[in-house]
Amino acid sequence: MECWDLHLHLGRSRDGASLTLAEIRKAMDRYEISRAVIFAIDEEKCGPSYESTNARVLKSAAGSPRLIPFARLNPRAGRAAWTELRRSRKSGARGVKLHPRSESFSPAQAEGLIAEIEKEKLPVMLHTSHEPNCRPLAWEKIFKRHSKISFMLAHGGKDAFEEAITVARRRPNVWIETSTLSYWRTRVILQKAGASRVVFGSDLPYSHPALERLKFDLLLSPADRKKVYSENAKRILGE
Repeated sequence: MECWDLHLHLGRSRDGASLTLAEIRKAMDRYEISRAVIFAIDEEKCGPSYESTNARVLKSAAGSPRLIPFARLNPRAGRAAWTELRRSRKSGARGVKLHPRSESFSPAQAEGLIAEIEKEKLPVMLHTSHEPNCRPLAWEKIFKRHSKISFMLAHGGKDAFEEAITVARRRPNVWIETSTLSYWRTRVILQKAGASRVVFGSDLPYSHPALERLKFDLLLSPADRKKVYSENAKRILGE
């Protein structure tokens, strides 16, 4: 069955986690990942808004139809983030990754950049959790005001997963990505939000595609697995 992984990092994080392009390709082949979204990990010396690491992601994805590059941006960088958005878009970026915990920004601080992302018609993978600035309900006004953007809630809000369900059911431009969540929480999300509101992501190197796929293989019918593994991703990415 075709499977699109919408959450892979490239580079070496400040916490020591790392993933190379060769490792990404090996994992995709071994675990039957058809297409993969890649973006920068939380690296040191990445520039005000991940300029150097975004360039590496875009170079790595160039010429490979299986890799879909997203630009990681830091709203706190101000105009530098807007400039990097446009540069990355022109260089082939197909979406944006925002991480309000790593970059310590609030929904209000991100809204100016999000308005520019909306103009570029790009989807957003947004880190969500129970931590400050990361709770799904805290972002709901942004989702409503910028309804032309498809937002994917990475990690399904973690301990705030019930908030992710509530938001996804109310906002048609919001999907839930369930990497690192338990089997039980993933099951609750699928039961309450439905397979049509869920996308697949492995969060490699922090989790693993075999582990993340196992949850859906156990929980879903073939028809619903197809939605989670590829159909919803194609809709979000316009393919």
